[in-house]
Amino acid sequence: MIDLSKQPWQKLYQAAEFAFQEERWLAADRLLEEVLKQEPNHASAFHLLGKVYLKQLRLDAALTAQQRSCELDPSLGWNWFAAGELLMELNRYDEALLSFEQALAMLPSEEWILDQIKAARIARFSACTAGEDLKEGIGPKTYRYWIQHHESPLPTASVPLRDEYWCLDPQNQQLKRLRPDCSKDEFLTPTAPLGDSPWPTDGWLILLGDGAQLRPGALQGLESWLIGIHQEQHLSAPATSLCPLKNQPLMLPDLIYSDEDGLDAYGQRCDPWFKPGWVEESFWSSPWLSNLSVWRMSWLRDRQLPLPPTDLKGRWSWLLRALELHPRISHIPLVLVHGQSFQLDPEPLKQSLIRQGEAIQQVRMHPSLPGCFSLQWQLPKHWSCSIIIPTRDRADLLERCLETVWATTASARCNGCQLEILVVDNGSCEPETGSLLKRWKQRIQVLRSDEPFNWSRLNNQAAAIAKGELLLLLNNDIEAIEPGWFEAMAAQAMRPRVGAVGALLLYPDGTIQYGGVVLGLNHAVGHAYRNLRQNHAVHHGRSRLLSGWGAVTGACLMLRKELLVRLGGLDQGLPVEFNDVDLCLRLVLLGYHCVIPPEAVLIHHECQSRNPKTSQTALPGLNRFRQRWHGVFGCQDSCWPAQSERMFEDGRPLGLSEVSSNN
Repeated sequence: MIDLSKQPWQKLYQAAEFAFQEERWLAADRLLEEVLKQEPNHASAFHLLGKVYLKQLRLDAALTAQQRSCELDPSLGWNWFAAGELLMELNRYDEALLSFEQALAMLPSEEWILDQIKAARIARFSACTAGEDLKEGIGPKTYRYWIQHHESPLPTASVPLRDEYWCLDPQNQQLKRLRPDCSKDEFLTPTAPLGDSPWPTDGWLILLGDGAQLRPGALQGLESWLIGIHQEQHLSAPATSLCPLKNQPLMLPDLIYSDEDGLDAYGQRCDPWFKPGWVEESFWSSPWLSNLSVWRMSWLRDRQLPLPPTDLKGRWSWLLRALELHPRISHIPLVLVHGQSFQLDPEPLKQSLIRQGEAIQQVRMHPSLPGCFSLQWQLPKHWSCSIIIPTRDRADLLERCLETVWATTASARCNGCQLEILVVDNGSCEPETGSLLKRWKQRIQVLRSDEPFNWSRLNNQAAAIAKGELLLLLNNDIEAIEPGWFEAMAAQAMRPRVGAVGALLLYPDGTIQYGGVVLGLNHAVGHAYRNLRQNHAVHHGRSRLLSGWGAVTGACLMLRKELLVRLGGLDQGLPVEFNDVDLCLRLVLLGYHCVIPPEAVLIHHECQSRNPKTSQTALPGLNRFRQRWHGVFGCQDSCWPAQSERMFEDGRPLGLSEVSSNN
């Protein structure tokens, strides 16, 4: 028998490699042990020994060997990868992720290691959030995971503050200075009298709701953000990029609000609310200033506002009065406060809307979303609408569309709506279509157009002869479900500040297909909450609330005819794709809003008459759209929370881009 101790370690190592290839694990083990006796710092030997131990199912010993190899030669790379695989087997996903990342750093040409990194992240997420689904919103486990791995940290509370921050003492209605750690300091004693103003100093008013707590470092985070707006050019610009602050002088905001969360019975953070930018319709339906608002005190003084009342209804009324004075509003995408849900009185909001000239009929508490409102606008006694439906054959789709629309608009027709239905027949040739149009000839008007399909042109042709003050652009594969959708859309379309009104469109299985267009999502435009259930809890259950959006889909889009005429119609250079978004963006540039009322819920049997995958117009349309609206693709859409991923439509928070929605 050969005395291994008398053999040079180089030959022993080669023999161990050969034994490993021949799957002689015990022989390889003995040879490597002798190698390490002679050369105890041999990184490759420890790496190979770890592989041998793995084959012997000695996982702990294998991991120890690989980690020793990494210590001896971090540049080897494959030792890090092998350690990562073992850590995955042992369910130590954080360490596995770090090992795979180190392996890729040492082996940059091995790009496939990215798949292992992704797998480690998914496994780590699944292990931490078992039983929770992103489609249902952010559960407590998911939120704890996000806080630990992805939340941007706040500065330490000991960092000195440059500016002064004040809060209102509820006991005596006096201002108190806040210390850097957010505790209250002395009462305000003005250095010089400023008449009868209750705001005798500059700085910022931190207006907290009952029970709300600033997070440690919140003031430092706020101040860092304020300093940043002086040093950086803001995203979004007028005209070509739709970003309202770019290329304009930077000015301090008058009002700042942040994201927020709550605390459970054990003091653990829960129920995050990642908020959009300032979208007034969304704010009306889900007020988000109750727990924290930050006001520039010089602005409050200039507007001669009184001190805010301390009672809930009085504070709510004060906030609404202040908002009516049109402060410059900014959103800071950080969780700065722990708060709670407040059930606010709907009457102050109704009175505020009346003062703003809104034909509001009713504001009531939302039946299923605490702290939110359902709003209803009043329709005039007499109004008119023309529904435009382009179609080509598929009588089955068109018949369902006509029947359900006619049935669900009966109440509107009986209560002052003069309804006109224009069916634009784009080259139908099937006898079933002809028979259907004949059966409906007493209730519809048919326009014939045999040109190649161009959705924009067909709608423009019908709009030119339409008699209604409102136009509803409707696909032939839409199915109305319940009455009320039509009136809700019309009431919004008649609001002077609204340009386009859309609907929440569902797949036939009841999940969401279109919940609002998000600019810049998926590097182009995306549809919010696609594939989520209708009553999801993402973004505070936003699909069940009146919401403002950057654009709405043309499958069901209502607007005033005067606005379409003012724009010169739909862009016929966009025959199929992007024409609806282009229309909405042109309206936004004129200062109009795009909204979706929660009552407008319909089914969309999408692409039943065309296949988008074989579209010859998609790429040219995208290029034309990109050329005109190039700024949209890099812009943070204010209607989409800044702390939500921009590559996913389900509203998941930043950092969770590589995890599945159902774990």
